[in-house]
Amino acid sequence: MGGKAPYAADVRRHLLLALFGVCVVFISWRLIDLSILDKGEYAEKGVNQRVIQRELEGGRGSILDRNGYELAISFPQPYIYIDPSTTDNGVEKSQILATYLDLPGVDETEEAKTILTKFNSPTSFEYLVRNAEPETAEKVEELGLGGVYIGYEPRRFHVSGDQLGKGVLGTVTVDNVGVSGLEFQYEEKLKGISGLQEAELSADGSTIPTKGSVLREATQGSDIIVTIDRALQAQVELELATTIQEANAKSGIVIIQQPATGEILAMASMAMTEKGEVRSTSHNQAVTFSYEPASVMKAMTFAGVINEGIADGKTRREIPDTVIVEWEDSEGKERTTTWRDEFEYGVQELEVQDILTHSSNTGTIVWGQELGKERLHEYLTNFGFGEATDLSFPGEAHGILHPIEDWDLIDLNTVSIGHGIAVSPIQLVTAYSVLANDGVYVAPKLVSRIVDTEGSKEYLSNTPSRRVISSSTARQIATLLTSVVDNGTAAKAKVAGYKIAAKTGTSWKHFHIDDSYELPNGQFNPYLDKEGLRHYTSTVTGFFPALRPEFAMIVIIDDPAAVEEQFYASHVAAPLFGQLASWSLRHYQVSPVSELLLAESAEQEFTIGANLNSQEVPQ
Repeated sequence: MGGKAPYAADVRRHLLLALFGVCVVFISWRLIDLSILDKGEYAEKGVNQRVIQRELEGGRGSILDRNGYELAISFPQPYIYIDPSTTDNGVEKSQILATYLDLPGVDETEEAKTILTKFNSPTSFEYLVRNAEPETAEKVEELGLGGVYIGYEPRRFHVSGDQLGKGVLGTVTVDNVGVSGLEFQYEEKLKGISGLQEAELSADGSTIPTKGSVLREATQGSDIIVTIDRALQAQVELELATTIQEANAKSGIVIIQQPATGEILAMASMAMTEKGEVRSTSHNQAVTFSYEPASVMKAMTFAGVINEGIADGKTRREIPDTVIVEWEDSEGKERTTTWRDEFEYGVQELEVQDILTHSSNTGTIVWGQELGKERLHEYLTNFGFGEATDLSFPGEAHGILHPIEDWDLIDLNTVSIGHGIAVSPIQLVTAYSVLANDGVYVAPKLVSRIVDTEGSKEYLSNTPSRRVISSSTARQIATLLTSVVDNGTAAKAKVAGYKIAAKTGTSWKHFHIDDSYELPNGQFNPYLDKEGLRHYTSTVTGFFPALRPEFAMIVIIDDPAAVEEQFYASHVAAPLFGQLASWSLRHYQVSPVSELLLAESAEQEFTIGANLNSQEVPQ
């Protein structure tokens, strides 16, 4: 028995030595493997744990006005985020952060719990605050909490306030992607191209402040230079807001354009909120709104009449105060449609100038019948109605100009006075620019050029201009429209020292069937609301100075309060037209002296031309 114990002890000792030897061999082999055989692989794993790749934002290009003033720019905005996979002590850190952060939409008492849920996330990235205030980001950074980081990403900023040209400039998402307006239309030009950078992390997961290597350079987006004049735009919005407020109107639109170039100097769309404030609309109604323009279209009708040599401004003929047409509709039903002037006068001999000056419906219809539906339709098409303009603006309205083969017997009468047709504000002001530009159509322009990071300029070309009416006709219409301001319905659009050419129009608003009024006979009247009331859209369109035009302008006041007939364009829109015309002329320092001299010679030319062109008119 005594001999067996030493033997057993020897066996155990040898087994331990053998096991120790195996461990030494294994560890030695692993050391050789790590340091010599596969050192590259393990070094790479180590690098991958501490070196990360980060995307470099390509800055978004700016939008600038015609004079180089910035309208929309991007600047770095801090955001606060965490990496839950590398962060411990989440409960403690959540409580600390809750005292510094103000989470949107989260009650104060619930902020720590909300932050903790992010620390418990299985992901490696969670936003705490996406749009952090710089002061807040600085305080959080000073806390030095492991796994809590500050990053920066570009944010869009409207230099002159978020209201100036809001619908024109448009908006971007939180990720800096254009979703409306010019931001959306020119997204491919404005957006930058992202780059890639390597960065090294410390043991606590924070970035080591050394210069990382750039794998791919980021590229800045191009700048967009618009034709808008920032100062004029601001003034337009200021005065338009005041008019909407005073008229208790639903909304309003103003466009100011250079007739010779088509460039838009100001484009404003504003509306009354439920709280009674007037704010710029997020959608650009100046191009998306479509409506029946009413009497402002009479200038186009007479442009066709005069251009065809049917009459001139001094031509006289007998005009009835009522026009009645009996016709058969598409279902074979006999119908009667009546048009009346505002005042009863029986039958009266009127000059074309009188008809336009006092906006006679029946007089325009009589001369429209002389022009005929084929020629009227052709002129309206050439003026640019019935199709979108060259702006290609998101959501732009085409308007409605029915094909000539779809016109009923009454459509000639209706369209000649601006009903039975729908137009957009940009179409209408561009048509008046034709009258101001010696009869030549020039497509509207909102962006003049695109400038890339190298300074190369890309100028945007328009559809080639086209002649719509003769220069002689254009000058005659200009003289007729000055009479509308001097002696007619647009008298409140006058500007001392200048000749202003303009036309008023007050149209009934058209409702959908669901919003209109059912008559006793069971039919719906699309021009009455559910309470049986009419609503109006008031327009003044024109150009100035009348005889050497520098500007064309449209003013629309939509749905003004129908109190004591103050809804008429002559009352609600004409004064604003005059105020903005006066401001524009002063702003661009247009002298009135040459205009007064031209006015005298133009009146002589108008009278001589009328005498030479006088003719017997069919009755």
